Amino acid sequence: MKLSDKVAFITGGGGGIGAGIAQAFAEKGMKLVLADINLAHAEEQAKPFGDNAIALQIDVTSLESWAVAKAVAYETFGRVDVLCNNAGISQPRQPLDQVPPDTFAKVMAVNTTGVYNGVVTFADDMRQRGSGHIVNTASMNGLLAFGTFGAYSASKFAVTAMSEALRDELAPYNVGVSVLFPGLTRSRMSEADIASGDIPEEVAAQGLTDPVYLGRAVANAIENNQLYVISHPVYKAVLEKRYAEILAAHGQSAQEAFGTSD
Repeated sequence: MKLSDKVAFITGGGGGIGAGIAQAFAEKGMKLVLADINLAHAEEQAKPFGDNAIALQIDVTSLESWAVAKAVAYETFGRVDVLCNNAGISQPRQPLDQVPPDTFAKVMAVNTTGVYNGVVTFADDMRQRGSGHIVNTASMNGLLAFGTFGAYSASKFAVTAMSEALRDELAPYNVGVSVLFPGLTRSRMSEADIASGDIPEEVAAQGLTDPVYLGRAVANAIENNQLYVISHPVYKAVLEKRYAEILAAHGQSAQEAFGTSD
């Protein structure tokens, strides 16, 4: 998809990765709808782009909030070509059985249901139009589960699964899907997690990626209809180990009649 003059709707657009995506899209000549739970943050990010951007408040856990935001976006720019489901929250480092039920529910509501709500709001319009692209921000935790981040990892694995399913469902209608797997990136959330100790020192020591570079990777993925966007190749060896263990488990079938897989 050519991005010039297209319209992007970005949740979590008030900072961090969302702001980086917005900057990269602006470099491509796109119009921007920056939506965030914190309207002041979204307005701050939208201001440099003048009439090519608007700021909206959104609660991604609420379909009603999505409907209001969509109406404003359509009234302003006429359509949405690219949806970036980027809003997300983290969790305190805790063993899964010690995560309070309300914390688990909130992480899933924002990180997983928030993506679902965005898809419900915009996917059919793209399908009917025969063009568009959806970008879902997962995390390296959407490919690798780490102890004491069980709730967050569960929410991001779900984003991976939804993205892969959507790719198959929307491809016949010329609608692309990408899923972003960022590592540690400069944002209010990551800086707060470092300060609280929720991000281990050895991970924080790797440094924070400038989000505009992730934004440019996302823009490139849309232009090339690329499904997976992995910004931190340092995790490649760990991923290879995980998938080697999964493949090694494909041996003798539990039921003889089903045979073995190659």
